Amino acid sequence: MIKPRLRLGEEFTVKGDSQPTDNVDRNPQKQMKLVGVFTAAPDDPFWGGQNIAGYNPNAEVGSPAASWLTSEKTFAGHPPTTSVPSGNMTSRDVSWTGIYNTVSYPLEVARVDPSSLSDAVAGIYASTKRLGGEINVTEALSAVYVDTHTDTEQVGQILPFLLVQLGVVLLILLVQVTSFLATVRRGDAAVLKMRGNGTAGVLRLGAQELLPAWVAGFVGGLGLAYVVDELVRALWLPGGVSAAWVWTSLLAAIGTVALAAGVWCVCWWLMAREPISTLLRARPTRRRGVQLSTPAAVLGALCLVGVTLTATKSLTGAPVQVTPLLLAGLVAVIVGVLLAPVAAALVRRLLGKRRAAGALAVAQLGRRAGVVTAIATLIITSALLTLSVSVFARGADNRQTRAAADVGAPALVRLDQSAATVHPSDLMKAIDAIDPKHHDFTPAVQINAATSTSEAVLGVVPADMDRIGLRTGLPQPVPWSALEGTGAGSDPAALVATWTTNSHVGSTVSAPTMADVDGPYRVVGTAPYIPGAGSRTIVVDLAQMAKVGDRMDNVSYQVFSATQNPAMLKRLDAAVRKVGFAGTQVQTLHAARAGYDATATAWAMNLSIVVSALSVLAALVSMVLVAVASRRERQRDLRALRTGGLSRRVLRTATVGEFVLLAFVGSVIGAATAPLAAWLTGRTMLWWSTPPDQPLTRTGFEWLAGVSAAIALIVLLLVVATVFGTRVARSASYHVRGTEA
Repeated sequence: MIKPRLRLGEEFTVKGDSQPTDNVDRNPQKQMKLVGVFTAAPDDPFWGGQNIAGYNPNAEVGSPAASWLTSEKTFAGHPPTTSVPSGNMTSRDVSWTGIYNTVSYPLEVARVDPSSLSDAVAGIYASTKRLGGEINVTEALSAVYVDTHTDTEQVGQILPFLLVQLGVVLLILLVQVTSFLATVRRGDAAVLKMRGNGTAGVLRLGAQELLPAWVAGFVGGLGLAYVVDELVRALWLPGGVSAAWVWTSLLAAIGTVALAAGVWCVCWWLMAREPISTLLRARPTRRRGVQLSTPAAVLGALCLVGVTLTATKSLTGAPVQVTPLLLAGLVAVIVGVLLAPVAAALVRRLLGKRRAAGALAVAQLGRRAGVVTAIATLIITSALLTLSVSVFARGADNRQTRAAADVGAPALVRLDQSAATVHPSDLMKAIDAIDPKHHDFTPAVQINAATSTSEAVLGVVPADMDRIGLRTGLPQPVPWSALEGTGAGSDPAALVATWTTNSHVGSTVSAPTMADVDGPYRVVGTAPYIPGAGSRTIVVDLAQMAKVGDRMDNVSYQVFSATQNPAMLKRLDAAVRKVGFAGTQVQTLHAARAGYDATATAWAMNLSIVVSALSVLAALVSMVLVAVASRRERQRDLRALRTGGLSRRVLRTATVGEFVLLAFVGSVIGAATAPLAAWLTGRTMLWWSTPPDQPLTRTGFEWLAGVSAAIALIVLLLVVATVFGTRVARSASYHVRGTEA
């Protein structure tokens, strides 16, 4: 029993189901603590589209929930309704479970708010004493809790694989930077080895340089992570939860610096083991033809295995997110192997056509240190960004389509029935009173299925649904006009959704009628799914449906609305109350979409774009590093070419062309792999936290968004490469002129 008075910080016990089944207490007592009182707007996206101040009509009484108490002042004034304990109730009610029956009180939901909590406790306590049973209150916050728990589990699956994409790109950049720093110290390493220091002395030299940066990176990176965390919470994420210290972040930081130290040890150890003669060379010995190193072969084999597993559907779920990375990595390995021979062949062809600037640009691109790594980084990041934008756009379309399939119109108004007797004609009369031409509202009556395997019947006004009903995501409009009139013979016409009803045009379906018996319906049209109609639901003409009888049991009423205007919906609520309904529950298309947008899978799609954008920044740093690492070599080459008679204009054009080619080759090849990655991963990746019943999920590459993102990225990289290449060319030319003087 809940205590009659609760204060902040007080602990209390919430009882479970008082009638366990199979001798098992499925809802044992739980110790809870009142930690706060909150307010929430009905359309707040933080709650995933749930109106937590209202009540969820689809939840069952007795489901685990924090009690949302209401006082007797909030009762609607209607007499309580009773049912046997096995009967289903809506969670819009406060229920009392006794030994023999369940009492359900309708509520004035608009009067339920946190300010009424003090009266609510007293009201529940008084009701408990008067009825002598147990009061159960259920609310929409429970659905938010269940959805959040599901999303939290999925985040634990999705996020690690998503961060692997960024981690691999940063790891490539780390290897490139560490290799460059080791290369810069090759001369010093040779001198140390001449003095007898050996490999250990070279490693000590590197450690002295690494330690300050290693410590600064550890402390500064950890602090920056919390700054970014707070900014993201404040500027992007809904809600007002502030950042807090988490020991996992410390472990992640330690793991990151340990990885950086490991990469440094490998790069410096490989350099320190080289003989003195090799260390004194200005550049490593180059080999002609196709060459595949052992590390590249191993990485290529791993990428090929991952792609093959995905193609054969042996890899599904969250791990599929790494498949685009593996595919781009495989392509990058192939490009790296073929770069030198292809560049040599292209140089010969350009020289044959007397295009010196182009030949020189290709030659420089094929021989610079770090170019293969830079191209690999560009390929991976371009593929990830293009695919991320495609998945983001496709996911948004799917969520909009699912919201439209659930609601069926811009807004769906479900009507609460009271003890008064109502008939479909009463609903039509109420709508005709406020909207005679059915411009904004159209009535609908549903005969619910008796069992989970039987059919339900939804009666609508075909002409109204043809105008008001949504058709988002459907390849063809729903054939509403086919319902006008009757089918062959005396059987009424019906539309069926092929995803649940195995029927075709001309066949007959048995379903309940308003005469309280099952009858035949002639199928006059089909659609993959019908927006607004649930599973195993056929759609008929409401006028023909109402003529058959005046059935009252297992019948529900709703209104499809073309408007979400609160004033119009309030008028509708008043009109249906006049004819005997207890009230309305409004579900808007916006609220349904907000619920899907707040899921873990939707946030993962948003986060993937952020991860890809950060990867592009890493690729730009890699391209800059190529210029920095080859600065002295480039100056020597330009000085020699200038001495050989080439003009400054040709040299400047070749230098700019080198960076333009680097950006163009990497970005175009990477973007071209995105459609293939979408084809491989689309059917097996996580599009939903809870998959829809309707066959509405499209998984292919979103060409408009994907191609637009690819073009924008290529143009951006080309502009950056041109500007940067121009600055490098001017700097090198200035140095050459200074040397000539």
